[in-house]
Amino acid sequence: MFDERIAIGLPSLAGYSLHGALSAARRLGFQSIMSLPDGPRAEHSLGAFPTLAFYGLTEGGKRELADALAQFEHVAIHQAWDNQWHRWIDCAACVGAEVVTVHSGLPREGQRPAEFVAERAAQLRRIGDYAGENGVRIGVENEGGTCEDYLGLLASVAHPSVGATLDLGHCAYFQSVLALSDPAQRVVALNETIRTMVRMLGADLFSLHVHDVRQSDWRDHRCVGSGVIDFPALFEELQRLGYSGLFEIELEEPDKELAAVRTGEYLTTLCRTMPADTFTAEAADAGNVLSRV
Repeated sequence: MFDERIAIGLPSLAGYSLHGALSAARRLGFQSIMSLPDGPRAEHSLGAFPTLAFYGLTEGGKRELADALAQFEHVAIHQAWDNQWHRWIDCAACVGAEVVTVHSGLPREGQRPAEFVAERAAQLRRIGDYAGENGVRIGVENEGGTCEDYLGLLASVAHPSVGATLDLGHCAYFQSVLALSDPAQRVVALNETIRTMVRMLGADLFSLHVHDVRQSDWRDHRCVGSGVIDFPALFEELQRLGYSGLFEIELEEPDKELAAVRTGEYLTTLCRTMPADTFTAEAADAGNVLSRV
């Protein structure tokens, strides 16, 4: 069994049915999972992947889904590719998920950054209100743009139920990293950026989306340990902060099961260096950095 803090994202198992993906997750040794609740465009480069198909369930169907997921120690939800955020949170509450990841979004073409932040922060506060009422937390996922804009958005939200889901692979698409044309410098910048973001977020870091970045084409969603992200250095930073959230695996590897197992093994080895504990006082103080961005 892999460490229970490691959750296999069902999108990593493209081509499987929901039942098949859940069975495979257990067979491969995963004790926790992450999934989209439902929604359109549930596919990526390897084809369609299973969701929880929550939207059309009867009350009896919802109970059956909750029973099916009760075999897992932890469940996390990733937003669907729609705007039905009430349903994302309803799904999380139904199956006992701890965090719903919601994308940060990026300004529309021609939209001023300040206007975008005000608009998006207001929406995330509404989402946070509903999540808090249902015992769920919201992790806002970085998509690109600048580190400062991402941190500034979180600081503007300033909601107790809203924090960060730091996507390690997506850190490769921050402008400060992409601006570097020299491959070696870009790798250094990516790893420095990841560690800096962890320190800045502190206790506001609710969860991590974990995958690697291939240097040759700067493509993410690769098997962990196969690319350029310095995971041992990252785990040293996480240990210092006392990180206790999930490591949610997001892969798009053709050899799905082998990549999932290798990633699970790699992360479990690193998790052994970190006690399954709550955030330390030092981390709680670090989380206040957002209010000063």
